[in-house]
Amino acid sequence: MSKKKPSSSSKTKQGHPARSAAAGQIVSIDEFRVRSTGDEVSARFMKWVRANTSLAAIGDPLPILHEFLEHYRRFGGGTDSTFLEASPIAATLAWYLTEDQDNDLEFVLHVVMGYLLFLDDSDLWSGSEAQFDAAQSAILEIIDERSDAAFDDRVFEVPALSRKQTLAGLRDLPLSGRLQSFMEWFGDKRDVTSKGILTRKDIQGAAAALNVAAVGVPTAPTMSTPRDGEALRVTTAQDVPRLDLYWEALVQIGIIELGARRATLHNPLAATTGSDREDLLMHITRDVALCLYLRFTAVDEEHENEDPFDEDLIDEDVAGILMTSMLLDAGIEEGYSVANLEVALESTAGDDQVDLMVAQLALDLLCGEGLVLRDTHYRIPPVLKKMIAHAIAEPAGLEVNYADPMDADDLSYLGAGD
Repeated sequence: MSKKKPSSSSKTKQGHPARSAAAGQIVSIDEFRVRSTGDEVSARFMKWVRANTSLAAIGDPLPILHEFLEHYRRFGGGTDSTFLEASPIAATLAWYLTEDQDNDLEFVLHVVMGYLLFLDDSDLWSGSEAQFDAAQSAILEIIDERSDAAFDDRVFEVPALSRKQTLAGLRDLPLSGRLQSFMEWFGDKRDVTSKGILTRKDIQGAAAALNVAAVGVPTAPTMSTPRDGEALRVTTAQDVPRLDLYWEALVQIGIIELGARRATLHNPLAATTGSDREDLLMHITRDVALCLYLRFTAVDEEHENEDPFDEDLIDEDVAGILMTSMLLDAGIEEGYSVANLEVALESTAGDDQVDLMVAQLALDLLCGEGLVLRDTHYRIPPVLKKMIAHAIAEPAGLEVNYADPMDADDLSYLGAGD
């Protein structure tokens, strides 16, 4: 009998939902018509769409835009297509949400958002900056409402794994092998700076143990992505992303103890063998994985249920809310579509786009450790779903279904014996 844990706190809002495919190149009949009738704004919009988005691969944006503008005017909007007011936008989208059965609202939302960004990007927007922000907010509010509605019904499933399956799954993670390599390189003690990080002389060896080519230098660090075969030049160990992640996690779980000038490694693997060593390796790997997940989803408590696009939030809280949303999506059903993130990036601008880019970089780092799998979708490996459930899904208010009831009550449980 499976055990379900009901939600225990308020929901975390999702980021932009979106859909995408490879950009299409077919010019629609509607596009030919606007070219021949002299509708310059529509023609320029389609040119912008093909150059900047993947919308044309999903469907034809032009008839959707024209239909939206017709309804927009019906709900009190003006005839000037270079200026859209927030109230008629909201009324029109509410009509699509409640009355229209023919169109994919998700696609409509992204066409309208794309049109707004096109007007701004092409310097065609004839309203004020405040009016543009209000129009964009009207669309984002509908997106958030749809996200919340979808969020309500989701259940986070944690599969039942045997101890043997857990061991195999954790051993397969790049994180596991790198942890062992790093601890072997470290030895007993290493010098640290006054900030409690490795000194420059140890950067190259530490990075190499983590499969990163980097070298510590006093000046002239690398300012862009190194060329193939070229080592990253850094002035501090914190500038090697993977090394920084591992160091912080190992300090946090007590494997590395910091002193005033030296760091001591407490390596329990060195003194154990057989099944005891396997159990310790599994616990350490899961603990470090949990630290990495939490690092990227950390949010100030008073902001944890806020809209990620609220202008009053600090950058770190925005990134944490977005990553929480994406990791939850990645752990449910088919996962979080890679194309969704691509279209969301294309459909935003300014600080909102930067926030999504930061979240994408965080996902890339987690993918590099095997903590997130990526093909057409981002997914959480089955062996780590329990960690996401305890640390993120339950606090976010999702219902969690533990196929093995032992997983619900004991975070240290490694699975049934074979």
